[in-house]
Amino acid sequence: MTASRTVTATADEMTVERTAPDGRRMRYVMRQVGWWGQSGAFYGLADPPYGREPGSFSPAWVIGHADELDDEGNPL
Repeated sequence: MTASRTVTATADEMTVERTAPDGRRMRYVMRQVGWWGQSGAFYGLADPPYGREPGSFSPAWVIGHADELDDEGNPL
C-alpha cells in the first residue's frame, strides 16, 4: 500500500492507493471531517478538541472520492 498526504486550505486530504487480493487497484481520496476524542465525542474541523478532550484524539476521515485504476495507475 502506498499513501501520500496533502493539506488544503479548507480541510486535510489523504490519498491512499491499495491493491486487493484479486489484483484490483483502487485510489481513495479521504477527507478529514473532524476529530474523534478518546471519550467518544466528535469534534468538527472548526471546533478542535485541543484543551477540552481529557485523553488523546484522532482524525475522523470519510471517502471523498474512489477510483478503480488500470495497470498504469490511471482511473478506469
